[in-house]
Amino acid sequence: MDGVRITEEMIKMKVRLLALAFGFFLVAGTAVAGPTSGGGDTDGDGVENAFDNCGSVSNASQTDTDHNGCGDGCTEPIQCDGNSDLVIGGPDFALLGAEFGRTGCGTTNTCSMDCNGDTVVGGPDFAILGTEFGNTVGPSGITTAQCDPSSCRCTPQ
Repeated sequence: MDGVRITEEMIKMKVRLLALAFGFFLVAGTAVAGPTSGGGDTDGDGVENAFDNCGSVSNASQTDTDHNGCGDGCTEPIQCDGNSDLVIGGPDFALLGAEFGRTGCGTTNTCSMDCNGDTVVGGPDFAILGTEFGNTVGPSGITTAQCDPSSCRCTPQ
């Protein structure tokens, strides 16, 4: 049989070619992926909405200390978000009123407004809600895996 003898050098060459081809396709694929430039800049910070990590507050530096995809300008403390909408407001106040006085939260009762984790919905939770009232998180125009929806409303542009 006059077959071709495959050598170790030929295998290495094939692996290199496959790696090169993969790299080419990877670069070609990412070159056209993602948002396109030329969009609006709602907050006027010089960063287009699709690339802005805080679309409601002007933050030209795009500082994101915790690297969650949501700029520091759009990250306010939120412990008392009973309805999980990332805004502390009237609905959370209503939930706290409905649950006020409930005990055994996390063990025998499900309580969405035990803000301080002491298993009781009471005065300290009301105080936390009062200091956070009006706080919001996001939105962010960044929609990569870096953007964590639990801490920043990721809104694709």
